[in-house]
Amino acid sequence: MHAQIITYQLSGISQAEYLEKMVEPDAPILANVKGLISKVWLADEEKNIFGGFYLWESKTAMEDFMHSDLVKAVISRPYVKNVSSADYEVNQKASKITHALK
Repeated sequence: MHAQIITYQLSGISQAEYLEKMVEPDAPILANVKGLISKVWLADEEKNIFGGFYLWESKTAMEDFMHSDLVKAVISRPYVKNVSSADYEVNQKASKITHALK
């Protein structure tokens, strides 16, 4: 199991437009990405930082996603800036103890 945090900033787009142009159309597509267990959408409007916490079945699934046309399309949007990604191995034993995993 693998975890990933992707963050980005927005430029020249309102929150309502962001929800309409990115969140609403992308969420159903992400729900069907092979190997994705879940995505938690993140937002700090004050600091203009947005993104997601992704939980993957494997590092390979995450890497396949990062090289996908979907990611290329998202980061090519003119209002998406300063994209960063960090990934981590999940300590499954400890995560089960703290109820993060079943």
